[in-house]
Amino acid sequence: MTLFTNGFVTLKTPEGFDPIQNKGDFVELSLVNTKIPMTIKFSIAPTLAGLPAIKDAMEEQLNANPNIDVETADFIAINEDIYYMIISSIRTDKNEIKRNEFMFVKDNNLYSFEFVYPYADAELDDFYLNIIRSMEIKKPKYIISDDGYKLNDE
Repeated sequence: MTLFTNGFVTLKTPEGFDPIQNKGDFVELSLVNTKIPMTIKFSIAPTLAGLPAIKDAMEEQLNANPNIDVETADFIAINEDIYYMIISSIRTDKNEIKRNEFMFVKDNNLYSFEFVYPYADAELDDFYLNIIRSMEIKKPKYIISDDGYKLNDE
């Protein structure tokens, strides 16, 4: 594994994955391995919501899409932290895609991991959990105030 850091967070990234241009707001890291194939996306976003509210919003959004089947959605412990995990399948005309998402809130920052691949494989559990377990938060990226949020430049 190699190391990713942005001054706010450090985490280990797996060998064989190449960085790709970040797509979307708050995306810190996007990786792809075309041989597996799999993509990994790591995001940090400011939030005032806690995990229960995020859970409710995510499940409502996913359940409203008839092409998404939520297989598992629950709170789990990773290291000493509580994460919200969603494992879902997305059906397209050509195939079915698996998506595992893990979300964690600390200091009004939402840390989100997304793993997307075209097959089910329980052996991947340790693969993505090892990446999540390696995350070390140096300081919150965003500070929320009455005016919104700003980058933590301390």
